[in-house]
Amino acid sequence: MRKISINVPKGVQYLKEIKNFELPNGILNKSVPNCGATTLALDDKHKTIIASPRVNLLVNKHEQTQGTFLVKSGVSTDRIIEYINATETPKILVTYDSIGRVIDCIDDKTDWRVVTDEFQYIISDGSFKSETEMKLLEKIKAMPYVTYLSATPCLDELLEQIEIFQEIDYYQLVWEDVEKVKVIRRRSSNPIKVACKIVNNYKEGAYPSIRVQGETIFSRECVIFVNSVKNILSVIKSTELKPEETNIIVGNPKKNENDIKILLGEGFEIGHIPLKGEKHKKFTFCTSTVFAGCDFYSTCASTFVISDCHRTNTTIDISTDLVQIAGRQRLECNPFRKYITFVYNFGQNETEEDYWESLKKKCEQSKKLINYYNQAPDDISEKLKSDLMKSQNYLKYSESYIMCKDVDHPMEFNYIAYISDQYEYMVKAYQYKNGIAVKRCLEDENFELVGNQEYVEYEEQLEYLSTELSFNEMMQRYCNAQDNKKGRLFSLMEFEHPEIKYYYKQLGSERIKALGYKRSELNKEISTKQKRGMICNELEKRLKDKSRMSTSEIKAMLKGIYAELGIEKAAKATDLQNFYGYEIKECKMSMEDGSRKNGYIIKKVK
Repeated sequence: MRKISINVPKGVQYLKEIKNFELPNGILNKSVPNCGATTLALDDKHKTIIASPRVNLLVNKHEQTQGTFLVKSGVSTDRIIEYINATETPKILVTYDSIGRVIDCIDDKTDWRVVTDEFQYIISDGSFKSETEMKLLEKIKAMPYVTYLSATPCLDELLEQIEIFQEIDYYQLVWEDVEKVKVIRRRSSNPIKVACKIVNNYKEGAYPSIRVQGETIFSRECVIFVNSVKNILSVIKSTELKPEETNIIVGNPKKNENDIKILLGEGFEIGHIPLKGEKHKKFTFCTSTVFAGCDFYSTCASTFVISDCHRTNTTIDISTDLVQIAGRQRLECNPFRKYITFVYNFGQNETEEDYWESLKKKCEQSKKLINYYNQAPDDISEKLKSDLMKSQNYLKYSESYIMCKDVDHPMEFNYIAYISDQYEYMVKAYQYKNGIAVKRCLEDENFELVGNQEYVEYEEQLEYLSTELSFNEMMQRYCNAQDNKKGRLFSLMEFEHPEIKYYYKQLGSERIKALGYKRSELNKEISTKQKRGMICNELEKRLKDKSRMSTSEIKAMLKGIYAELGIEKAAKATDLQNFYGYEIKECKMSMEDGSRKNGYIIKKVK
């Protein structure tokens, strides 16, 4: 690949603002999302096919752009041809798996262009639909002018393993003005549990907020990105969300609609991305079907990203997925749009040496078996191919990279599945190795890890919403928030745990700190406080005719009173002064046996 940099003039936000700019024939690394590259392709003078891996993106663009033709399930070849013949400058929107149908409808391809949008998914989706990606790359060879478009291409070392990318130019846009997105990182052993906590807080009205020009603005909506339909349904079910407050945006409608009905029941369904001006629901859950290219127009939604490295296909790639998510909220009036709360766990324990050795072995065995199968007699070969195609429906390419289109074609090596395996490993092993790796990767992708001062309290609220805290940790944070008058933060905590407000009012920050923030100690202290009146009555009776007592006598007296009232508290002579309204002064006591002991002069002052 020959690399070419294109400097974007200062002040430019969208590519259409650059005079005479055209999408190039080759790879275009936009470097930033939402710069209007797809819009440019829809508005220019060229006949264009825009191919995307995500039907939601295409629907989104089709609804926003007049004159476009959306090829989806149910659209016949005749209708495609009719549109092409009747339209001076056709703009056809199609998914990767259907682009072959469109290309076959075009007789003269010389003045046509193809924009392969979000082409990084050719590799990242390879673990579950590599056959589709291989067909796409094969079909697209027939087109003379193809732009492979992405703000987040995969690593060069992966792209260069694909023959078609070795021979084309790679253009990269260099922007002077880039607005950074602030990422709040929260590591968790159970990211899905944190997602449930976020939802429950929003359900209870515990919204994060900021103050803008003297006005408090609440984030009353949230968009949660989780790359697993199963996890999304689990969160919805465990938090008991209702259909009217929940928008589920996922792909694979037929299968997922069925799963939604079985697990969640009637009323729940796959939703859509609201257009500008349409009402948004309080909770929007998204899989990778909307990580790229789709636009949200909420005025107040906060964004949460949940990455689970312990399951296949649920890891969020910081260099691609997270960058794409960062650009999804489009309204500038949304003060929360440039913040992401990123909840993650760490990756696998497999050593790098072991992984590359196992990959090499899998690759070599696959190639040997392909040679063997293709040289087998026809009757045996046909049976082997049939068995392979059946097993691939379940195993995909977990055991080998052998692919068979049908029984009439020879078996071949699935290089997209092979590259995709490398991609998945590299994301988990390099990006999620430890906290330092996560931080470095975020910084490399131009995310900001230090926020503006006016957003500090909002950040603290998001950190609280996305963190699993023990009672001790939560009580300590609450005391700090109260002492520093961070009103919205301690209000959020009170929503989830109303008892902490009671502890604070009864005991105060200093006493709670002295008790180590422990719930059991706080309960004992409050119980003692409630019985203090009875203790004072008992002390008045027993100290009525006494002005001085030895230390041991005072402790024995208090121990007896505590025992009678069922109070679990160690008796100390100083309790008289600390809790019960007496003034005490150290003295020496002469005992009946002639000895002298430490004691106190006791005086009632309250």
